[in-house]
Amino acid sequence: MGGETGAVESGWTVDTIKVLLQQQIEDLSRHVTAQHNDMQGMLHERYETQTKAVDAAFLAQQTAMQTALTAAERAVQTALLSAEKAVGKAENAAEKRFESVNEFRAQLADQAATFMSRDESHSIHTLLETRISAITEATVTEGARLRERLNALELRLTSRLDRDQGVTEGAAGQVTSKRSENTLLVGVIGAVCFVVSIAVTIVLATHG
Repeated sequence: MGGETGAVESGWTVDTIKVLLQQQIEDLSRHVTAQHNDMQGMLHERYETQTKAVDAAFLAQQTAMQTALTAAERAVQTALLSAEKAVGKAENAAEKRFESVNEFRAQLADQAATFMSRDESHSIHTLLETRISAITEATVTEGARLRERLNALELRLTSRLDRDQGVTEGAAGQVTSKRSENTLLVGVIGAVCFVVSIAVTIVLATHG
């Protein structure tokens, strides 16, 4: 090969330079392609690694959510069961209270059925007042009559005592007469007490 400008011949020509450039370009292209392939492989590995990490995190999150949901469902079921038991106990207590109230109402109804009406009570009260008035009048009348008898008896005793004061023979007869009169006096007083006790008993029964 001869030089184009110098006297000394050079081995480089346009063709050789072209071949050299093409070879360098091919080497560079292969190098770039290799780096690209290496970069692509590395990126692919990173993508797979990140994908696996994301899948693992998603699976862990899904497992945690499922566990939390299961625990929440169990808690809700337990709370519902406890609420149902509490409601059942409250209903039983309310039923027992209602039964007690119904029994109390039935007892009141039975007592009310045994009570007399206002008209009957008024009639009985009026009848008792009439009877008490009659007994009171009879007691007053009997008391006046008994007082008259007592006065008469007292006069008789006084006159007899004055008449028989100095007579010794009639002492025995006087004692016997005094005993009879005392017995009569005790009987009269007992009758008065009996009548008064009857009147008091009637008054207490009426107002009680």
